[in-house]
Amino acid sequence: MKLKSLTELTWRFYQAGKAYANNQTLLKYDIEQKIKLLFADAMRQRYYESRKLDEFGRPDYAFLSPILDIKRFALSDEQPQGGFRRCDMGEFDLYRLPSNSHFTNIYPVGNCGTDEVGEITQVAPGEENFYINDPDMKDFIFFVPKGRGANFYNVPLCVKEMDIETTYDIGGDTDIEMGIASAIVDQVLNVSLAIKKQYYSADAKQQMDEQNVVK
Repeated sequence: MKLKSLTELTWRFYQAGKAYANNQTLLKYDIEQKIKLLFADAMRQRYYESRKLDEFGRPDYAFLSPILDIKRFALSDEQPQGGFRRCDMGEFDLYRLPSNSHFTNIYPVGNCGTDEVGEITQVAPGEENFYINDPDMKDFIFFVPKGRGANFYNVPLCVKEMDIETTYDIGGDTDIEMGIASAIVDQVLNVSLAIKKQYYSADAKQQMDEQNVVK
């Protein structure tokens, strides 16, 4: 989410944080964006929790499987300022994880004949400086996630595109686990909008009103 959108969202929640039947200043878009923020936070928590459960501190990425997708991006020409080729992914928002671990697989696409491209390794931002000036590493194919995209180094020119598997925000089709979905609903309605749990539905509110009348 871009800073401008986050600022506007926060301002509207501040101006109209409670939900009333005659109060429509919060838009459906606002609730959708708030849900995405909470979902992203839940993903990060799952990442850290899975590391704590492993005796070697290794995260279990199984929780990512419902939100993984593969999309194809064109590789740019080699950039003169860094010798890399870039995939621009700015069209999409991602659910990001620590250490850029939301990038799970990269598949090179191109007509390279019988030559194998080999494995493409992810390195941390800044780490590329240890490799780009080392002549012994000129055959080391790697990429660095930066900004809203990824920079690729030492990729053969026969490779024209990359199939990138990661955690894309695909909107309403995003598959959210039931347990996380329940926590998100409570967070939006009960915490953000200050709606009591028994009033989550019209039927529930009517039932409470009828009970009060009887009393």
